[in-house]
Amino acid sequence: MFVTENPPATRSYTASVLFLSVLLCAIAAAYGAYALRGLHADGAFHLLSLATGEKFLFWETPRNASYALHQWATVLAMKLGIDDLIVLARIHGLTMLMTPIVFIALSYLVLPKEYKHLFIFPVFYYLAGVMAGAFSAIGEAQLAGSYFWLLFFTILFFRTGLFTNILVFVLVLPIFVIHETFVLMAPLLVLAALYRLFRSKSTNDRLYFTALTALLIAVVVVVLSFILVPKSEYYESRSLSYFSTITSLAFIRSYGYYNPPAILGIIAGLILLAGVYVTRSGRIKIQRALLIAVALAALAAAISPLIAEHALSAKLQFDARSYGPILIPPLVLLMAVVSLRAAQAKAYIESGFVAGVLLALALGQFGWNVAATNEWRHYITTFRGLLDDQRGLVTHEQALGELSPELQRTFVNMSWGWTYPTMSAVLARDGRVQTIIANPASDVKGWEPFDPETLSDELLSSRRLDFSAYLSTLAEQRARSSASSSPAKPDAVESNDTPAETPQN
Repeated sequence: MFVTENPPATRSYTASVLFLSVLLCAIAAAYGAYALRGLHADGAFHLLSLATGEKFLFWETPRNASYALHQWATVLAMKLGIDDLIVLARIHGLTMLMTPIVFIALSYLVLPKEYKHLFIFPVFYYLAGVMAGAFSAIGEAQLAGSYFWLLFFTILFFRTGLFTNILVFVLVLPIFVIHETFVLMAPLLVLAALYRLFRSKSTNDRLYFTALTALLIAVVVVVLSFILVPKSEYYESRSLSYFSTITSLAFIRSYGYYNPPAILGIIAGLILLAGVYVTRSGRIKIQRALLIAVALAALAAAISPLIAEHALSAKLQFDARSYGPILIPPLVLLMAVVSLRAAQAKAYIESGFVAGVLLALALGQFGWNVAATNEWRHYITTFRGLLDDQRGLVTHEQALGELSPELQRTFVNMSWGWTYPTMSAVLARDGRVQTIIANPASDVKGWEPFDPETLSDELLSSRRLDFSAYLSTLAEQRARSSASSSPAKPDAVESNDTPAETPQN
């Protein structure tokens, strides 16, 4: 028989597990920021653009609100006089990684006391969805999904009044340009507004929620237009790729690598669903078996980067960054089902079984995240070692040649295709750039933030970077290359003098 009430101690334990889960995520985010994980993929380009441009970088219109939320702390730090790029990189990474967690925490505060148990849904979204791609801090979709829960609960439960009515409208405005995956979430907000409209008893409230519904419908139209009527072929291909990556399950396995956090989240979700029937029928032995299964899965996920080479792919994590919002529609549907059997569902959510599954999930994701971050720290150390040991412009092949085969595989796995010059500038000690590693050679010239052979005026004029040592060595490299390619003169004779192409210090 389905339990309809849990002892206060059990309810307190469940709430403690939810808060512990958020705390573990915050600790993992802080460690990731300290380890410079915010530089992965587009993160390095965004930071370098902020540091040289001295202003916000708004790269794609559908994500302008996410950019602002990611960058405000870094811009403020620069205004306050912080010039060290490593310090700025940590601030930028911390803001990107912590902002979704802050939104998840705030969603708890807007829930009325009698509905606090619904906090399990945003927490599960973060643990199973965001953590599946959280290694790549630059994920704007992860932020958008976390913002959804704050806005969704606010619309469902806020008390109408002049101040709160205005506040809700203000909270809605950013989602016009927060991320294109809001095309999946905005209709749910429309339904929440309609729910409040149909339950409104005063004329003022009905008028207000009618206007709010219209505003949210406008969000759906605008966000949908970003996908259906893109401004460029480049943006169209990228928008569609987010959804194709998810529907093809490439966020679980791709490039020969696996994504343990995504797999663990799916396992935990299935066990929670199975637990409804098991708990209802009182099958304690099966319940314990399920808890053991999720605990073993969590342990395997946590240690997988340490024992399996194919359990950590930075690129696979980047591709999974839009996975979280895909979970939101089914989670909201489950929440609607929960509301139909409120007492029984509340008892299940507050049960020790659910607390145990969530605890295992949180510990597994935390363990994998920490282990993966340690591997990233080794990557940063290797990259800096190459910069210290070389001078001037170094080809990608030359840089890899300095590493053992095992380090080569790790280095390429952690790197992003076009970020080698950008990372070279950001990781230069004290901003004194003496070495730049070029991007991998390709028959087709791809996009890159700057050409390491012809530095932009913005880079050269930056007060946070000094390229004098690099430019001096680059000039010597060009001179040697020019001399070696010149034909020898017919009357040349041997000489004991120092060759012209030998660098002079």
